[in-house]
This record gives sequence, C-alpha cells and structure tokens, in this order.
Amino acid sequence: MFEMLKDMRCKIIWCFSELLAYWATICTLIIVIFSYCLAEQQLVLLRDQRQWQNFNEMNVRYANLLSKMPKKICLDSHSIDSKDQEIKIWIRQYFDLYSEEYWLNERKLIPDEMWKKRIRPGVVVNLKVYPILVDGYNYWKDQGAFEHPDGFYKVVEEDINKAKIKDLQDKPQYHCAE
Repeated sequence: MFEMLKDMRCKIIWCFSELLAYWATICTLIIVIFSYCLAEQQLVLLRDQRQWQNFNEMNVRYANLLSKMPKKICLDSHSIDSKDQEIKIWIRQYFDLYSEEYWLNERKLIPDEMWKKRIRPGVVVNLKVYPILVDGYNYWKDQGAFEHPDGFYKVVEEDINKAKIKDLQDKPQYHCAE
C-alpha cells in the first residue's frame, strides 16, 4: 500500500510538473509576442521621430539659407549676371538643399506628407516668385551639378513646369505654411 501511495504521489507530481511546464510555455510565448509587439511599436516611433527630426533640421537650414538670400534675387530679374557669384552660390545652395530633401524623401527619412504638402509646393512657389532660380538652376545644371540623387533633374523640371502654370498659387497645396 505504501508503494502504491508512493507511486500515486509520483504520478501526481509528474502531472503537476507537466501542467506547470505547459503553462510556463504558454506564458513565455505570450510574453515573447507582447515583447515583439512592443519592440515593433518602439521602432515605428523611433522612425517617425527621426523623420521629423530630419525634416526639422532641413527647416532650420532652409530658414538660415533664406535669411541670407541676396537682395538682387528679389529684383524680378530672370537671368543671372555671369559675374554675380553671390547669387550663383546662393542658388546652388538652395538646390543642394532641395536635392538633399529629395534624397531623404526617397529613402523615407522625412515624412512623406511634408514632402508632398510643404517642400515641393514651396519650391514651386519660390520658382514662380523668384524666376531667377530657374535660370540659376539651369546654369548649375549645365555645369554638371545636381546629377545626384538620381531622378532629381526630373523633379526640378516638373516643379519648373508647375511654376509656369498661371494661377497655380491659388491652389491650396501650393501655399506655404504661415
């Protein structure tokens, strides 16, 4: 009888340990799934934060560049004086910044919404308001500038064509944010 009780006790302990192992496995699986979801969420948040940080850095650079805009650009001139290095250099910096924003957008390193609703429409507005930018772009393009990133020429050419459309600025997507 003692032997039978001992055997029953072993079976109960074995069943209990099997049940405990089963539930431990289920709990571990739930924790792993939860941890994965949490890590995925954190990665998405980090990506979004980095996109906005990149966009904000571009905004700071744009504001700095805009504050240094040569007065002659505002004179409604459509062509660059070949001797005016200040304007040429400023226009080169403007399109260099735009090409960097394009590159960041292509790699999804800035919010797509900002590219579509603010950056590109803002460039179109600038091309319309300051026609000398088109001449400056063509000057630098002829010098071999802006070959990188791939596709940048096409984007600028599209923007130049949009800037030529009469009353384009009346469309909401071509208003710069105040």
